[in-house]
Amino acid sequence: MKTLFTLIVLFCAAVLRGETAPPAPIVITGPSSNFLIKMTSSVSTTASKPGDPVTGVIIVPVELRGGRVEGTVLRADNAILRFAFHTVKFNGRTLKIQSEVTSVVSSKGNAGQDDLGQRVRMDGGGIIAYGTASAIDEGAEIRFTAWE
Repeated sequence: MKTLFTLIVLFCAAVLRGETAPPAPIVITGPSSNFLIKMTSSVSTTASKPGDPVTGVIIVPVELRGGRVEGTVLRADNAILRFAFHTVKFNGRTLKIQSEVTSVVSSKGNAGQDDLGQRVRMDGGGIIAYGTASAIDEGAEIRFTAWE
């Protein structure tokens, strides 16, 4: 009991001195984790090419809300858009990940549609539009599965 009291006193003293604990590491729980992000960049089959950057702000998981994800376009031709996120940045920490996009809500709030107003389907991490081109604009919400 005396040890617990001592730890509490030391912790309170550190807080009063303005010391804070180092940020907790970023952890992807289990073999995979689901993310929901709001895009901060736009991608399209007419303007993007493989290697172009893709970025977003994390909404879910809540523990990482406000963090950022960064990735690249893997494919952008005809009506197929494929991109993946490779990095999670949160609270001064960086974690390398692999990911696969699982769903999209357009920047206009239409689930299962791209920003050209077309229905889309997901196939192998790619977004395939029922048209001749596809676009996902800044503000769209992307759900993806990530693993380390």
